[in-house]
Amino acid sequence: MKTYFRLAIITLFFGLISSTVSAQGLSLKDRSVIELSMGLWGGSKVSNTIGVSGIKSTADASSFIGSVLYSYGLREEMAVTLSAGVLGASASADVGILGTQEQAGTVIPVLLGVRYYVPYPDQDARVRPFVSLGVGPYIGLESSSSIGMIMVQESRTEAVFGGRLGIGVDLYTGYSFKFVANAGYNAMTNFSTPISARNNFDGGDFSIGVGWAF
Repeated sequence: MKTYFRLAIITLFFGLISSTVSAQGLSLKDRSVIELSMGLWGGSKVSNTIGVSGIKSTADASSFIGSVLYSYGLREEMAVTLSAGVLGASASADVGILGTQEQAGTVIPVLLGVRYYVPYPDQDARVRPFVSLGVGPYIGLESSSSIGMIMVQESRTEAVFGGRLGIGVDLYTGYSFKFVANAGYNAMTNFSTPISARNNFDGGDFSIGVGWAF
């Protein structure tokens, strides 16, 4: 937590510095932007089951997510984007008379998309609402271990197709630096074999971040 707090202070410091710089016009056409975001993923579920064979616990908790995004302004109101991040996490544990089994999984979306600013922004507009759409592979990673008469560890990877529809707003404090808030919904096809007992990780997300245009 201390690391995140220090990062937030440093980010705010540079944001305040950049806000004192002349805007020089905020045209984003033919400019690139690197954006870093972190936040929460929804669709959570926590359950505990006690049966004859033992105890089963499952946690699909709303979890920390992070992403990095690159965008290029084709026009003042439209940019193409490429993003990669970590979406959600899941864990489960079975404790029975024959031993213990644990599983953990996560999903990594790699999305190519478009971001469209509405209404059409003036070149000196510092607040820029947008809608976004991205499609691409959602890569599921899972590891499992079981402890009984012998110990077994396994891992696997599977990719499925999906997409994300989102809305958000950019707040530019200077010619290059910005803050961004973003909310959206992820939908994907089912994994052929569940990742930590889930066939998919559909659900909403919310994140805040910073960006640098150059």
